[in-house]
Amino acid sequence: MKRSISRRQLLKASAIGGAGALLAACGAAPTPQIIEVTSIVEKEVEKKVEVQVTSIVEKEVEKQVEVTAVPVVGPQTLTVWGSGLDLTQIEKDPTGLGAALIKHRDLVQAKHPTATIVWEDHGWDETLRQNIVSALLAGTQPDVIVGENFFQQYAALAALLPLDDVITPEVAENSIVGTHKAAIYNGKVYGMSWFSGCFGFEVNPNVLKDAGLEEKVPATWDELYEASKAVTEKSGGASYGYTLQGPLGFSVGGMFRLAVYLQQVGVTLNKPEQFDYPNFNDPNSVQVWEFIRKILPYTPPGIVFEPDEGKVYTQLFAGKSAHQMAGSWHINWAKDNGLANAMYGTVPIPAGGKPASYVVGNVIYGVMTATKVPELGKDWVIAGQDKELQDMILKHTTRLPSTKSGVASVLADATVDEATKAYAVLLRDSDLGILPQWTKEPNKLNGIWNDLFTAVITTQTDVKQLIDEAQTKAEDVLKA
Repeated sequence: MKRSISRRQLLKASAIGGAGALLAACGAAPTPQIIEVTSIVEKEVEKKVEVQVTSIVEKEVEKQVEVTAVPVVGPQTLTVWGSGLDLTQIEKDPTGLGAALIKHRDLVQAKHPTATIVWEDHGWDETLRQNIVSALLAGTQPDVIVGENFFQQYAALAALLPLDDVITPEVAENSIVGTHKAAIYNGKVYGMSWFSGCFGFEVNPNVLKDAGLEEKVPATWDELYEASKAVTEKSGGASYGYTLQGPLGFSVGGMFRLAVYLQQVGVTLNKPEQFDYPNFNDPNSVQVWEFIRKILPYTPPGIVFEPDEGKVYTQLFAGKSAHQMAGSWHINWAKDNGLANAMYGTVPIPAGGKPASYVVGNVIYGVMTATKVPELGKDWVIAGQDKELQDMILKHTTRLPSTKSGVASVLADATVDEATKAYAVLLRDSDLGILPQWTKEPNKLNGIWNDLFTAVITTQTDVKQLIDEAQTKAEDVLKA
């Protein structure tokens, strides 16, 4: 089968800067490397990829990039880009952090004993996206790619193969759909997650105790507001009630967390059936913005415009804040910063709302249309859903599994702390949201949303007016 993808389309798909290095925030910082895992040989590779996205998108003439999937006959080689983990652990720590990697490789190798598997690291987030686009344009794309939140874009460009033909009823039933929601396009599945994470809520009980309050995770927005107000008023300026990460340029840090509150009231940042079209003026979002405006006086002074995310969230560890949105990596982060008794639970829910979260630190595999070994590539993706492998994920990656059986194993393990179990339940049971995958002017659209955020917390202008103005600006960008 042969399909054409326009060069302009590919370059636009690459222009999604400012999405934030989400896994990097969770502690993952991959370095360039190639590992041929059949012989476990590691080689360092230095690679520079420069893509002048803005100017090229405007100036490039339409040029077709041929994408061909022609099965290879004879010895097969599968090239996989990335894993979300440090691939050098295969050699450095084969019984620890490398064990899950080895298990994944061995599952595929057992089914394809004569195949050669080459595992390469090409970075994460923007670096990875640029490398994928450059490879597509050059016709050097791998067989399998990894990523977190841009699969719908590539599915729309016909650059990925659907996996529905190899997703058995057992695999489908066992998967946590939210973990691969970002890879579902037009009703077809183009990727599956092999480990994941989500947002929950974190509390410093010491701050609550000092304020004479019950040491608990608030269950509702009202409880969060009242506790935050009480902490701020009773501490005399020593502590505040709530950590709020604010708007900065086209950064999505604040957006990512507020999106959880939006998800609780049924609002997505993009139109529900259009992954790349803004939904900034949904009427149900008004209550979220009004709540943020209401709780703002009880946040640490100046922290809402602090560009260093580490400084924002360590306020709670230092006893300067009582409550905050938190990913599962916060459990160890808090302990490393001297807070051994932090409490974790569900993000507080508004009246009439529903439990919700957003996937973060989530790793998805997909198969490129141009692969010459499509069945081998699909087997690689499906191997990530293996029950034995998923049972290994937490112990050997420090991340959460992406399947229901994997979560069940975490909950049944007496050696796993209660905080991690709470996050596993959140991942399994919450309505999981994903960030939008803008295909046109992503930085401008993210900037418009952050300008809306700024206006909410720095003015008293009617929220309905602000969200309507933001939507108009966003639609004008799309029309340009």
